[in-house]
Amino acid sequence: MPYLWELFLLIAILVFFSLFSLRKKALDFAGVLIANMVGLAVFYLGGFNYFLLTVLFFIVAEASTRLSSKNKAPHERRTIGNIFGNSGVAIIALALSSPIAFFGAMAAALADTLSSEIGMLSKTKPVLITTLKPVEAGTDGGVSALGMWSSLLGGTIIASIHFAIYQNIYLFIVLILAGIFGSMVDSFFGAVFERSKSLGNTQVNFLGSGAGALLAFLLSLML
Repeated sequence: MPYLWELFLLIAILVFFSLFSLRKKALDFAGVLIANMVGLAVFYLGGFNYFLLTVLFFIVAEASTRLSSKNKAPHERRTIGNIFGNSGVAIIALALSSPIAFFGAMAAALADTLSSEIGMLSKTKPVLITTLKPVEAGTDGGVSALGMWSSLLGGTIIASIHFAIYQNIYLFIVLILAGIFGSMVDSFFGAVFERSKSLGNTQVNFLGSGAGALLAFLLSLML
C-alpha cells in the first residue's frame, strides 16, 4: 500500500510533466495520455522508486534530444510509438515480477536513445553496423564512436540507480552490458529491417529493449 505522500507526489509529477511536454512539444496529446498510463502502470507494478526511474529516463532522453537538435530538422514530438517502443518491455517485465529485466530494458532503451541522439553530434560519419561502411548521420543502423560512448553512459546511468537501490556490483556490470547489447541489437535490426521498411522504429526499439531485458535476466541467473 503506497504512502499518501507518494500518491500526492505521483500526481504532482504527472501533472507537471504533462504540462511541460505539451508546452515544450516533447509529446503530442495522445503521447501525454499514454505516458501517464505508463507512469501509473510502473508505479502500480513496481512502486515509487521505479516510477522515479521512469521519470528520470524521460528527462535524460528529452535533454539528449534537445542537445542534438541543432544538427537535425526542427524538434519532433515523441509519439505513442516512441513511448511503447521504449517502455513496453519494461512494463511487461514488471508484470512478470522481474525487476532485473525491467532495469535491463530501461538500460537498453536509454543506451539506444543517447547513442542515437548524442551520436548525431559526431564530427565523423557513422558506419553501418552490418557493413562498417560510412553512411549519413541519422541512417538507421549507423553507429559512431561518440554514439557508442553515449550508449555506455546510458547503460551506466540505469545501472547506477540499480546499484543505489540494491548494492549489487555484479548486477551493476550486468546492466551496463545489457544497455550496450540492447543498443547494438537495436542498431542491427535498424540496419537490416528498418532500412528495408520491414519493421518500423517502434518494433526495432521494442526488440532492442527486449534484448537488454533478456540478457540482464539470463546473466542474473548466474548469481
